[in-house]
Amino acid sequence: MPLVQAGPVKLDYDEAGSGDDIAVLVHGASSSHRQWATVQRHLAEAGVHSYAISMRGAGASDRGASEADYAPASYARDLAAAVDILGLRRFTLVGHSLGTLVSRYYVRDHAERVRALALIAGPDPSRPGLTPEQRATRAARPTASRPGDSAPPEAWTQQHMGLDDAQRAALWRDILNNPPERARGQESPWPGLEGCAVQIPVHTLVMLGDADDVVPPADPLRGYLELAPERRHLHVFTGVGHFPPAQIPDRTAGVLVRFMRAHAKPA
Repeated sequence: MPLVQAGPVKLDYDEAGSGDDIAVLVHGASSSHRQWATVQRHLAEAGVHSYAISMRGAGASDRGASEADYAPASYARDLAAAVDILGLRRFTLVGHSLGTLVSRYYVRDHAERVRALALIAGPDPSRPGLTPEQRATRAARPTASRPGDSAPPEAWTQQHMGLDDAQRAALWRDILNNPPERARGQESPWPGLEGCAVQIPVHTLVMLGDADDVVPPADPLRGYLELAPERRHLHVFTGVGHFPPAQIPDRTAGVLVRFMRAHAKPA
């Protein structure tokens, strides 16, 4: 995979398709850009030029020196540097899970670069820090990885069946190689996003699966209601879990393409 110099770090990314309809894809907390592989193929077939970028500590991207390097606000600064070097002047920004927070920070600081925004299965930006009991519950969920796991949980595999065997295996290796500082640095709270939702100046699509066992569906639904009514859009996948880009990539890409055609037309 190619690397892009994003300020002090090099970030792993994948590019697919061509043309003026551009989408930048940001993965979730323990994932990497590989989660978007099939979505990118479907987007390319629809004429969308996409870039999926691995944040610090993910995939082959450089690792950070401290937990603070892994905060979503830090990722957003890396993302800003990366899209500048890649020469992406205007694009649709798509974030999944923790990537929705990265996307929110980016739009907060660089709204003029974003044609439209899509937020998939995102946590509540105002969520306080997790209690020890909440951390234990999260670690015990069926889709969670654990130190020393050599094979993914069956629930995780089932929610990534939209990737081929090689892509799914490579993504799982990326997850196993996560530096421990990454998980700690990404944890809430996420300061600086308070009250920002209603100020997002572009059309914003909120997507979620109603069978999400990682982020309660109430979180993205609450985020949807906080957006300006005239610019907010909602799509709920029935019977789908936390990973629509990897579980149902064809349907995820289809929703994104229709949204982009309607609300992110090239200038």
